[in-house]
Amino acid sequence: MSPSVTRQDKQVARLDPTYLEGLFIGAGFAIVACRPDGEIVAGNTAANRLFGAGVLRPGHPAHELFPTRDRAAVDAIIETVRTSFEATEFRSRLGGTVDEPLEYAVWFTPVLDADEQLHGVSLWFRDITERIRLRRSLKERERLASLGGLSGAVAHHYNNLLCSIATSVEYAINMNTVSAMRRALQRTAEAVSRAANITRQLLTFAQADHHEGDQADLTETVLYFFDQIEEHLNQHNIKLLVDWQLIPTVPIRRDQFTIVLQNIVDNALEAMPGGGTLSVTLARRDEASVCVTIEDTGRGITASDLEHVFEPFFTTKGELGAGTGRNAGMGLAVVHGLVGEMHGVVTAANIPGRGARFDIVLPIQSRL
Repeated sequence: MSPSVTRQDKQVARLDPTYLEGLFIGAGFAIVACRPDGEIVAGNTAANRLFGAGVLRPGHPAHELFPTRDRAAVDAIIETVRTSFEATEFRSRLGGTVDEPLEYAVWFTPVLDADEQLHGVSLWFRDITERIRLRRSLKERERLASLGGLSGAVAHHYNNLLCSIATSVEYAINMNTVSAMRRALQRTAEAVSRAANITRQLLTFAQADHHEGDQADLTETVLYFFDQIEEHLNQHNIKLLVDWQLIPTVPIRRDQFTIVLQNIVDNALEAMPGGGTLSVTLARRDEASVCVTIEDTGRGITASDLEHVFEPFFTTKGELGAGTGRNAGMGLAVVHGLVGEMHGVVTAANIPGRGARFDIVLPIQSRL
């Protein structure tokens, strides 16, 4: 019978210095050991291959392993790890070429001794270049697939409008009375107007990420917008209710967010032709984000339509050639695109017996 091994013996075996040293040296990715102040102590074999012996020098600050632009951030992370004892990830570009840099995820990890005191900081370098390239490739494929779908939708709806224009012109040519010709030409003018409207919406959709606009605070923008349109809503027999809480300053692009609000309000107006109530709520969602909620008391959104409301040219009002809506099926697609550019998320929901709800969630630390 083999001798029994106590729990203490097992722990000693796991912490054997020779075993740990072999684990450190032979690890498949670069590890750099540092003192608590960030000075390099040693690097394993993979680290020497990555940086070279001339760069990985004991006694030198660890930030020298990083590009100049990242060094202040590296020092700040090491200080955070020293005080919080929590591991932190940092992304940096190390090596490669100008056109094809290597992307690394670097984990700054506290090294604690037996008394739970900070003994040092270790840096673990993981090459994530291929993962990022794959992600970019997938996004490019998705973008091309979306572009193909958008192109097909544009061609379909413009074909409908052109057919309508051709029919109306031919009808006008063959009419013998001025009144009949005027009716035919009026239909032609309406079709041309719808085509121009589609073009404007497409330009907004395509240029959203290139338009800088004025920066403003979210709360000020929301309150000012709804104050300006309240009279217009009253003319349509729609009551406006605004409920807002004190939230941190959230910088946004005023003109872009105004387009977001306008398109959602236009959608609500079309859903409440006989009047109703439009409710707006601005509140903190959690520690990292805020939420703008817009609810109407219209006909709501069917379950089958919820999956498609943010798709370009999707409309519940039939063919574009037969409608006169100002958004031409592009309004909510523009909303989705602009909110995404603000690093936010917009969702739609149906409230049974009450109408539709749109939630716009934006990060408090917005990146413009």
